[in-house]
Amino acid sequence: MEEEFRHRMQDAEASPSADLWARIDHSLTVQENGQYKRGMLFYRQLAAACITLLLVAGGFAAYYFGGPAVAPVARVGQPSETIAAVQPAAEEAAVSEEAIAAAMQQAVQEPAPLEPGASRQSMAKVAKAGKEPVAASIKPAAATNPTAVAATTAATPDPSAWHSVPAGKYHAAAQSYTGGRESINARSMFSRLESMSRAFTERPTGTSGFAAAGAPALAGASQEVPEDFRTLNEIVMSRMKQLKAEQEAVQQKYKAEKKALAAATTADTEQENTSAGRWSLGMAYAPSYFEQNIGIPSQMMGPMNSFASFAPATAMQQSARMMDEAREEHEEEVEPGFSFGIEAKAGFRLGRKWKLLSGLGFTQNTARSKSSYVIQQFWRKPGTGKTESPGASTIFVPSLSSNFASDSLSVAKTNEFNVLYRYRHLTVPVGVQYEGNLGKDWFWFAGGGVAANILLQTSILASSAEVRDTDYELSDDNSPFRKLQWSGNVTAGVGKRLSNNLSIAIGPEYRGYFDTMLSSPEKAQAPQGKPYTMGINMALNYDLGPGRR
Repeated sequence: MEEEFRHRMQDAEASPSADLWARIDHSLTVQENGQYKRGMLFYRQLAAACITLLLVAGGFAAYYFGGPAVAPVARVGQPSETIAAVQPAAEEAAVSEEAIAAAMQQAVQEPAPLEPGASRQSMAKVAKAGKEPVAASIKPAAATNPTAVAATTAATPDPSAWHSVPAGKYHAAAQSYTGGRESINARSMFSRLESMSRAFTERPTGTSGFAAAGAPALAGASQEVPEDFRTLNEIVMSRMKQLKAEQEAVQQKYKAEKKALAAATTADTEQENTSAGRWSLGMAYAPSYFEQNIGIPSQMMGPMNSFASFAPATAMQQSARMMDEAREEHEEEVEPGFSFGIEAKAGFRLGRKWKLLSGLGFTQNTARSKSSYVIQQFWRKPGTGKTESPGASTIFVPSLSSNFASDSLSVAKTNEFNVLYRYRHLTVPVGVQYEGNLGKDWFWFAGGGVAANILLQTSILASSAEVRDTDYELSDDNSPFRKLQWSGNVTAGVGKRLSNNLSIAIGPEYRGYFDTMLSSPEKAQAPQGKPYTMGINMALNYDLGPGRR
């Protein structure tokens, strides 16, 4: 018992085998896969139901809201313009139809046996009876409405006039047409009855007499009837050709007027679009490098006064040597710095290619250098033995004025530090730009202009704690820099139209200043040149109005 209990306790305390955990993990994986499959099946069914509902709803909406196409409505003309075209057509149709029918009936009518003496007379009467309805139908129609007959040759002013007939005048024409047709039918019937009665009442003399006398009569009738039929056919066909030519002429005139109206409308629309799309707005960003063109004088040490004459000769020589080293270091280390300009411009298009631009902008021009020399100036107060100094500075600041060695000048070498020269201007640019097409959406441009640059701030910043920073504000009278400076710029590049109104452009830009940075360069010991910038101009333009089509 103890042994069995000990074995049971060992089995309970022993860790389960790896197969057990693998089976548990497999069971959990199977359960998760089953739940995932059931979820995917549910979502698929839900998506299919939603798509089906959307298709049904879309079809119902298309069937409900989509009506039949609206047929073009013919333009209704004036009654005076349409009655002249409707009445002749109706009368011509009535006359030609009845005349052709009567002629064909007479042509196919079977003659009865006649006597030799009376055969020619009876056949002549038959032919005459066939021609009488035609003449009788034409004469009443012409006598009833002579104005309509005369108006058949007039050109219809508008194609839509053939579809519009006033009610009262149309009924009058219809009545005359009905009366003429009834009279033709009655006369045709009477002529056929008369010929039939003569054929039955007259006694035939024989078969030979019919063959001898009837044949010439039929030959005469067959000659007369086709002649009438041919004449009527020629009249009908000529009238149909005339009406067709008149209708084609009216249609050509209508199309020409429509084209002229469309051209005038297009010209007016283009003129409005051109006048509305002359104005444009633009934003430009121009990263560049700035060259300030301010040097260091070759002779830095000025004449010494009585205060500086107490210094030993070796100290003066060492100070002059260090000053030359500082000047050479500045000339080697100074270089253009990263600058940028931002402008907001409004443009006015002059014609199709030229554009006048003006706006407002901000520029920040920088230059940088490295230095390891610190210069400090001293001034002696008159009447006292005390001296004062504005603090340590770089070699660049004393070279801007002519009295940098007023009393004494101290030069000391220190650890290397960076110097940043920063100039901030408010600009008012004015310029012109010319554009040319390169393709469907691409274009090239070239432009130039001038700008007034208002100096907002000048800063000389040093990374060393031993050197003080120098700042000149807009209202600082001690600033040696020019407050207002004029510059000119030229640019060229390519652009792309993103839409009818929006376009982008990029290209190089050169900006040169007309004057030096210092307001009085003749008083400064440092050599002066005109500064300039070189960079890339990136612009975004938006044309007001409908834009290009």
